[in-house]
Order: sequence, then C-alpha cells, then structure tokens
Amino acid sequence: MGYGLHGGDIYHGKIREDFSVNINPLGLPLGVIQMLRESVEGWSLYPDPECGELIRCLADYHGTQRERIVCGNGAADLIYRLAYLEKPGQALVLAPSFSEYERALMSVGCRVRHFPLREDKDFRVDAEVLAGYLEEGEWLFLCNPNNPTGLAAPKAQVELLAEACRKKGGLLVLDECFGEFLERPEDYSFTDKLWEHPEVVILKAFTKSYAMAGLRLGYMVCGDPVFAGRLRVTGQPWSVSLPAQEAGVAALREKRFLEETRRLIKTEREWMKERLADLGFVVFPSQVNFLLFKDEGEECHGNLWEKLRERRILIRDCSNFRGLEPGEDFGRIRYYRIGLKKREKNEKLLGAFKEIVKDS
Repeated sequence: MGYGLHGGDIYHGKIREDFSVNINPLGLPLGVIQMLRESVEGWSLYPDPECGELIRCLADYHGTQRERIVCGNGAADLIYRLAYLEKPGQALVLAPSFSEYERALMSVGCRVRHFPLREDKDFRVDAEVLAGYLEEGEWLFLCNPNNPTGLAAPKAQVELLAEACRKKGGLLVLDECFGEFLERPEDYSFTDKLWEHPEVVILKAFTKSYAMAGLRLGYMVCGDPVFAGRLRVTGQPWSVSLPAQEAGVAALREKRFLEETRRLIKTEREWMKERLADLGFVVFPSQVNFLLFKDEGEECHGNLWEKLRERRILIRDCSNFRGLEPGEDFGRIRYYRIGLKKREKNEKLLGAFKEIVKDS
C-alpha cells in the first residue's frame, strides 16, 4: 500500500511534521549533542567491538552484571541476531504488535502463532489467558509497553508469563523500548527480576527515549549470562558505531532528562486524547508517548493518512498491523497512531484534523 512497514518515511515526500514515529519530543539531550560535536574528529577510529565503556555504564544504570548485556545496532538488529542464533521452531506474538518480531522469526523458518488482543478490552494483555495459550517449547514476544497500543502489563503479570515460559521450556523476549515513557517505569520493568529468570531476555534502546533513531543503538539484558555470551558473538564485529557508543554513555548521564520527558508526555497525552475524542475519533488508552485512535462509521473522514500527507503531515496508518487491518470495513473503519510532540506542534496537527473533519 506504499506506507511502508514502519513510520518515519519522510524521504519520499516533502513532509513538514512527522507524527508517525514515537520519538522523544525533547529531541537529543543537550549533553549528547555537545559530546557528539566535541568527539567528531575521533570518528576515524574503529569503535570498540565489545562496547566496553557503554556496557559498564549500562550495568551501573540497571544495577546488573556486565556479562548480561549485549549491545547492537538498534533493537531490531538484536531481534534478528536472536532469531538467527537460536532458530526457534515456534513462537507466539501479540496482535497487534511490532512487526519485526514476526519478520525476524519467519526469516529462520519459525512457525509464528498470534494471540489477538481484544479491542473491547482496549487491547490490554490478559496475562493469565496468554500464559494458558502457550505451547511446549514456544517463545513468547511481549512488547511492554505495547506498540501501537501504548499499554503496559505490570511486573507481576510479566512474572506470571516468565514462569509459564519456564515451565513450557520456552523463552520470553520482553521488549521494553518504550518503558522509559511510563510515569513509573520501575512498576513495569523486569530488569530487577532477571537474576532469577534465566528464561527471559529484555530488549531496550536509546532510539525512542533519547531521540537517537538515526544513531542506531539498542541493547539486550539477559537473565542467563551464558546465553548473553553466545549472543554477543553473533553479528558483525563493529555493529555499534563509535558515535553511537559515545552518545549512549553521554545519554545515561542525563539524570533529569527522562523526568522532564515524562511530565511533558503526561500533559500532552491527556490534552490530545480529549481533543481527538471531541472531534469524533475513538481514542484508546495509552500510558506512553503515542496514541492509537480509530476513525469509523458515518463520521469516517476518508483516508486521514492521505489527507494529512497532502498537508505535508505524516501520521502512522495502522492498516498493516496484524489485527488492525481494514478488511471488509476498508474505507469505513481505519486505525491510526500519532506520536506526541510539544504543544505548539500538537496544536498544528489538531488544526489539520479540524480542517479535515469540517471539510468532510
């Protein structure tokens, strides 16, 4: 359909504002920008293939052992490396959720099953039902908070799923890339439980929380340090560039940056949710920096993606998320996702929505 698998496709049109991605609206932290400017002359050197300093800083940040951490060229790089390392026979993926899990798994011949999230339950994860759905030896991929829904399962529910994976002889791949946007990340992150759960690996990234999408930096924290060691030797030797490693170290020093981010996101999420609902859209609950909403029925305003693109604004058409396809309702019911920005830009997006609603 030409929209691509993900947001951020600003390279095939003159886009003025991109709301299709879920990146920190504050942009790169000032400390990271300053570090990059000062270190540019050193980029002629090869990067450390073991990411030594970055891993030391990450271990201190999470209060864990260095041996449990593996760095990569973004979280997607690690998803594929994980699939190629183990080549699982079967895996369970939520629907809707991030598409790269399924693509990576299918690339190694894995059979992928889907666990449908119910719209009448606001796409929330029911951990007990999901645990009962698992089969022997099956991997479970859980995006927490989930993309594109924006909801997170509390730590106790994640532990229930981890124990189910252990009993079934499977692996829980827990994607926490949006976790830093939660108001209380410590109530949801499973990193402090990893030492007692060797059947769990956690994906994290600097991409969204520190607005470092172009630098490509992600990492995995593993419950089993031996498993981490095996994963570490997969992929190319210099998968994490020197500027990416330096930027990651600098970002971890920005102690107040994420607190400021959470305050901004909470305010803008509630503001935008209320105004989208006033325009007749069905807006689903979110705990992070993006909103999933539905345009439906007699109030449907055609293809919002196309009408906004005509105004040089990009949002995420969710039609290619499994579970959100238009199907028989194509043209009448469509799902969209928007990343939240600062108030001035959010007002511009809202103004464009109002124009479209009025014109239709």
